[in-house]
Amino acid sequence: MTIHLIPGAPVGLAGERSFMLENAAGMAVTIGERGAALKAWYAPDRYGRMADVLQAGAGMATPSGGRTARWEGREVNGVVSLALTSGGNGAGMLVHYRLDDDGGLTVEYQAVAGVPVPLGALAHPSFNLSGGPADVGDHMLQIDADYFEEIGPGGTPAGVAAVGGTPFDFRQPAAIGPRLRWTDTQLHRAGGFDHCFCVRNHFTGGQGALREVARVFDPASGRRLQVYTTEAAVRFSSVPEGAIGLPAGTLPDMDALRVEALPRPGLMSAGWPRVMLMPGQVYRQTTVYRLSLQV
Repeated sequence: MTIHLIPGAPVGLAGERSFMLENAAGMAVTIGERGAALKAWYAPDRYGRMADVLQAGAGMATPSGGRTARWEGREVNGVVSLALTSGGNGAGMLVHYRLDDDGGLTVEYQAVAGVPVPLGALAHPSFNLSGGPADVGDHMLQIDADYFEEIGPGGTPAGVAAVGGTPFDFRQPAAIGPRLRWTDTQLHRAGGFDHCFCVRNHFTGGQGALREVARVFDPASGRRLQVYTTEAAVRFSSVPEGAIGLPAGTLPDMDALRVEALPRPGLMSAGWPRVMLMPGQVYRQTTVYRLSLQV
């Protein structure tokens, strides 16, 4: 793997730099210092045509909630490391990105809080495996989860429900678009899919084993995305970040999707307690996004 440093743009970004990771297969991933965000991921389709399968979106969430902070990036032994510190209270984050020749992008997180804070999803990459403006409704999704988290009228967590008999049952691969046509209160409230799933073999705390929890396949391009994580839950979203509510009789635009790992669903319960990061406590987790071709 090779890493290229892209100098910062002078207009509006305060000299933000970017790093491009390139593997032996020609895949290229670009990471920016602004928000430590994934900015582009070029990967081949079944005919060898390269295209960007990422939609530029929000940067890395931090213990203080910000996603637009300027991180300090550097290349160390084939890994792009980005660090962020908060002045005076001992809080900080460190993120490592590594691209393997088999198409796996490993993202390792480490965080320390200055004050008690709840943990949520950190990275927010949005994918369109077609590599273009095509709707992702034909993408096939599978999530290894028997339960998902319902939301209330205002979008707040409302309880955990079984996926069986609902449009949220992705235990077997299913196209996303047709599921949105189901008459379902949860889809209406969220404006589509924007829910947490309790992945199988979850754990009560700390770092779990790295295992595959979700996969996405685009029949048109042949590209396949596999998601591995040490976290206990994943959020699947087909709606733009921050959007909520679906007007009656309409379907949302689906130009991208997100499958992001997080420590727990937002619901506080005995079975799924809210994960709090206490002052001085170190949080470590790993997520791997692997892009390949499905024959």
